[in-house]
Amino acid sequence: MHKRKLNPNGFTLIELLIVIILIAILSLAISNFIADWLQTATVSQAESNLLSNAQLALTKVTTDIELSGSVDTTNRWPDPNGPGGNPYGWTSSSSVLILAKVAINSSGQPIFTDNSDYVTLKDDEVYFLSGTTLYRRTLASGEDGDIAVTTCPASDATASCPPDNVVATGVSNWSVSYYDQNGDSVSPGNARSVQVSITLSSDAGGQPISESYTTRMVFRND
Repeated sequence: MHKRKLNPNGFTLIELLIVIILIAILSLAISNFIADWLQTATVSQAESNLLSNAQLALTKVTTDIELSGSVDTTNRWPDPNGPGGNPYGWTSSSSVLILAKVAINSSGQPIFTDNSDYVTLKDDEVYFLSGTTLYRRTLASGEDGDIAVTTCPASDATASCPPDNVVATGVSNWSVSYYDQNGDSVSPGNARSVQVSITLSSDAGGQPISESYTTRMVFRND
């Protein structure tokens, strides 16, 4: 009777179980690492997107500041959808910015009310926060040649009064500061530059995130 020899390179059942357990532990560790990496990458990308959106939003605001002559303390043109039903109810503050923006014609040229003194016609651009959305409402002069069109809340928009421009969504903070030529804080009507700050908030990978951006622009037109 011949005896069967054991394969010296074989594995016992216990050894196989140990290998299987080690592989399972290693796979779990790798899975957790990948999950954490994906979570971090998702949050990082979301934060980057928020910051980019915040910068883009304030670029729109500062472009309007650059094309404006001053801040209006209250709106110079009536708004049928003004705060509280008051057509002249807008007031520049730490949360509302009313810009006296130079009116232009269809050729893109400024409209002058006094050519000898280069005094330009102005429209109003009103930046305000409603809920978590930052809007820009245009209040046009209505003068001949002015291509600006007064805008309205989306719920009241018509063909002749298009909806307010949405500047940014997911806004958790919006603030405006006013400075004179020396960099000192002043009232809106005395400002020579305007600083605007915005914070956008969202949720990424099950956790809240936010990004803030601040910039300042000097008026370049009188």
